[in-house]
Amino acid sequence: MLGAIQNMSRDWVIEKLSIGVTYDTDLEKARKIVKKVGEELAQDPELAPGILKPLKLQGVQSFGDYAIQLRMKMMTKPGDVQFLARRRALALIKKAFDANGIKFAYPTVQLAGGGMPSASEGGALGAAIAQKGLELVKPAASGGA
Repeated sequence: MLGAIQNMSRDWVIEKLSIGVTYDTDLEKARKIVKKVGEELAQDPELAPGILKPLKLQGVQSFGDYAIQLRMKMMTKPGDVQFLARRRALALIKKAFDANGIKFAYPTVQLAGGGMPSASEGGALGAAIAQKGLELVKPAASGGA
């Protein structure tokens, strides 16, 4: 029978964070902001004893369809402090990026077309669609009643 397992072989964890920013982001500015956030976390009396190496931006993780993925890491003691430090770091990064004009990326869809149909084209198209809809829902004529 196997019970609870705990890894007692190390006294630290590396907390990795990844965020997506828009392609117009000044990466050097983002690096400086993340460094300041790391320093702020390391000065927090609640977190400081558990942070072994402060948060730092490792660099660009990847170029995605709509975002540049930035990778960050910090070393903490294992346990609750790692999760608290992660949550606080993300909240501070959000606040600092907003204050400095750095935008988080999210998927968007752009549609392109030949323009809107004219009133006569749109009207004819709408009428044809409506007629087809009526034909689909009209009950079949019964043979003898």
